[in-house]
Amino acid sequence: MAVLFAGAASILLMRRKPAAAEDAKVISQVFPITISSEVPHDVSGAATPQNLCAFAWDEFFALNWKADYEQFGTRGTADKRWRYETDKNPYPSLFVWETYKHRTELRPATNVMNKFDSVPYYSYYNWTQPLRGTDTTVFNNLDENNEIGSCVVFGQSIISDRQYQVLYQAKVNRDEYNYIRTNFSTKEKLYQGNINNKDSIHADSAYFKGSTSTCESDTFSAIGKGAGRVICLPCGNNQRATEGAIEVKTAWRRLRPNEDSTRYVMRTVLTYETVNGALRAVNRRYALIGIHIIHKTVTFPNFVFATFEQVDVQNSLAGRGHITDMGYIRLDRDGNPTGPFVRNYPRYHPIPLIVQNSTTAAHNLILQRNPKSIWQYYRLVGVQAATTNDSTSFSYFLANYVIESDDTLAKFRGSSIDHPLDNKVNVIYGGKGYVMGGCQGCHGASQVRLGTDCSFLLDTVDKPVHHPDTGITSSRLQRYLHAFRHVREAQK
Repeated sequence: MAVLFAGAASILLMRRKPAAAEDAKVISQVFPITISSEVPHDVSGAATPQNLCAFAWDEFFALNWKADYEQFGTRGTADKRWRYETDKNPYPSLFVWETYKHRTELRPATNVMNKFDSVPYYSYYNWTQPLRGTDTTVFNNLDENNEIGSCVVFGQSIISDRQYQVLYQAKVNRDEYNYIRTNFSTKEKLYQGNINNKDSIHADSAYFKGSTSTCESDTFSAIGKGAGRVICLPCGNNQRATEGAIEVKTAWRRLRPNEDSTRYVMRTVLTYETVNGALRAVNRRYALIGIHIIHKTVTFPNFVFATFEQVDVQNSLAGRGHITDMGYIRLDRDGNPTGPFVRNYPRYHPIPLIVQNSTTAAHNLILQRNPKSIWQYYRLVGVQAATTNDSTSFSYFLANYVIESDDTLAKFRGSSIDHPLDNKVNVIYGGKGYVMGGCQGCHGASQVRLGTDCSFLLDTVDKPVHHPDTGITSSRLQRYLHAFRHVREAQK
């Protein structure tokens, strides 16, 4: 009956835009979304697409709650006193996810992981002094300039060519950070953990073969000492009230003067420029255009992937100041720009109707709390949870328009980054190999090939990070290709 009801509701929503009160009520019944500071820990294995969308929005609202860092100095926790109803600003001054640990804090060049609640400190092997007056302790450090070596992306590409490049950053929550700090606190220990994982997978053709739990870390987190320890991140667990490992990747760009900044989350960020031949850290004002949330849970140990984007990144509203026409340039195997500048590129897989309806439901709820809320300008793109070979399954080819822009990542269904479409095993679940598409397939390649438990933040490729990215060139793709090839040669 629930499926039939959801289907009937979808037909209703297709016929007319849900603006009336009865429409809002129907949508909220289909999508039981909760606006709360509490991060959901797991979702049922029998979850419908509606349930998965609700889970994604519950995560979104909790992680975008006001952080309590400014009051208490703790990172990754919500200010329980804050409410949308009482704060009539479009968004709070600092989100929970912003206070997570940056990838360079997780993998510091100093080789010493600080306590989770320490002030942000970004360390690189090759570091130069920031420009005078630059605040290097801001929480948004945009030190990545491309989509895992696949392409570089730009906004306002028709009018401004390459002036408004998209930059990225990645962060981890307390559970993931403290797990690594406790078990693999140095690059040498983590590297050995990668080797142990690869050896386990290749020896048994399974990820921790013999586990009796759906969450491998329940069985294997305590196995092995020293050189024998394997990497298995903690899972979100409702019974134990544990959050589990969460990673957040965000995409940002500067706005043109003609763009309406009131439709975006705007932050003062740390970015990097070449000044007089030297790399320098500078502060700039950037707009948030994309958010990935990936969450390891008991039910879905290969992570639940939920991805959101600002509504204007595609289908720009010319003449209303919302021109965002995106473009990208591919990177070759040496990490250099190659081929034509592709402007107004297509979305290779449309946002499912049920996902669009969930965005309508979420917008209705948040606007009841605060009509000025910035989240009326952000939408859910999709949710990926179950590991499967079924390419027709819900959100199988999950991709964000500004985080997986070209067809290499948007159509990913391969065994590695250099073979993104070869339809070979790229992820392990329950002792079996699967060919997954989209986000989980790509992250799974790092699990199988690099021994990272589906996290690109834990691999040995350019980590600790040598230097932040600047400009449109990068050697990251070459480093990833070398790493994957090295693994294949070792297997022969």
